[in-house]
Amino acid sequence: MQTIQSLQRYLFELSNTYDATICIKDFTGFMRQDKAIFQALSPFENHTSAYCNYVKSNKKCYRECLDMIPKILRKCTETRSTFSGFCHAGSFEYVIPIMDGENILGAITFGGYASDSPPKNKNHHALAERHPELDESLLEQLYLKEPALPDEQHISVVLRSLEFIASYLGSLGNGYCATENTAKLLTQPKQKQEDVLVEHALTYIKMHVTEKISIEDIARYCNYSSSYVSRNFNKVVGMNINTYINKLKVEVSKTYLITSNKTIADIAEIVGFEDLSYYSRVFSSFLGIPPAEFRRRFT
Repeated sequence: MQTIQSLQRYLFELSNTYDATICIKDFTGFMRQDKAIFQALSPFENHTSAYCNYVKSNKKCYRECLDMIPKILRKCTETRSTFSGFCHAGSFEYVIPIMDGENILGAITFGGYASDSPPKNKNHHALAERHPELDESLLEQLYLKEPALPDEQHISVVLRSLEFIASYLGSLGNGYCATENTAKLLTQPKQKQEDVLVEHALTYIKMHVTEKISIEDIARYCNYSSSYVSRNFNKVVGMNINTYINKLKVEVSKTYLITSNKTIADIAEIVGFEDLSYYSRVFSSFLGIPPAEFRRRFT
């Protein structure tokens, strides 16, 4: 459990440091076999940038996103090593296969970067031509706000780290094996309404994790009632929304406690806790020790 929580914290740190979207694509369902792993890594299930969210708001575009999954699996099977490329919407990312021996279990994707020269058939202009119901000017505006690719030296260090993480996740596979049929099944939305709802809820929480978040805010974002969102979130994720939000806030705050000289009161405020004593109680409820003791032990 400690290793998985450390992994989650490190992935958040990587994502924030390099302004990147990190996704863990599970081709076989191996992550869902362990509740602790699934809960810790669930924030990394989907692309959550403003550009990607707008693209996926169109059902046909979302279908194209899902159709990328078997293509990624085929490429992972062919290369069995890290590769890079553009998605159908022009975002650039690196793909690191997750393998258990010869079996492909999944992949880690790192990126969501804008490019000055994406392929002619994979850019926001081509996307708008294929789907005229999308607002091309908004697409361009959102795409240009996507981060630029970091320099090669930094990327090489990140990729080595992600390859090590992929190796660790592969060791948890217990003999699972992905096939083309597996990938095709993954392109079919499971429990469509519930899964899309929870995906949107997780997206909102991740985007606003350092703010005060209410269930009503999430419900408005998802266009459902608060009770419906709460019930289905608990069913899919395995914990209620407030617990998940606080857990994520605590994980983000742990990074600040370890890597910064900010006061605990400042850190509590940064991650959206208005009351320091409440933050300390929540922190202790998850970790068994208060923030000050955590900082003392791990720095």
